[in-house]
Amino acid sequence: MSAKKILSIIGICAVILFALIVLTGSLYVVQQNEYGVVLEFGAVKDIQTTPGLYFKVPFVQSVTTLPKTVLLYDLPISDVITADKHSMVLDSFTMWRISDPRLFIESLSGSLSNAESRINANVYNALKTVISSQNQEAIISGRDGEIVSLVMKNIGSSFDRYGIEILAVETKTL
Repeated sequence: MSAKKILSIIGICAVILFALIVLTGSLYVVQQNEYGVVLEFGAVKDIQTTPGLYFKVPFVQSVTTLPKTVLLYDLPISDVITADKHSMVLDSFTMWRISDPRLFIESLSGSLSNAESRINANVYNALKTVISSQNQEAIISGRDGEIVSLVMKNIGSSFDRYGIEILAVETKTL
């Protein structure tokens, strides 16, 4: 074999290798239980909500995923004071989901821990406000959902600006 043939084979192999790298760098998969977020220089360029195989610009765009499922956040056990000045210990959890991935990324940097921090503060404040306006007997007898509906009403649409939807808040006294 001549040196020219060897160089042409090496050149063809290099072109094929480069093409494979570019091709694999331009494909990404979105699963059924996630959002595919394409970032271009850190800014949200595109969001894929349906599962499948998609293309992106290699070396310029990157892909991250966010969960599309219902998430659970367990609030820390906390003491609250009722309207009749009794101390109660609450154990609560919140079920939530990402409703607007673009807004979620823009407002919370796409971080689940940032979202949980906001949920912790807002839901705790709503629980504290509702519990402190009720007497102990009403709270204990209100296990049929009245307290939870008051908490959900107090939360209102405060999470809309984060691209989060609060689906349920459950609480029990210890």
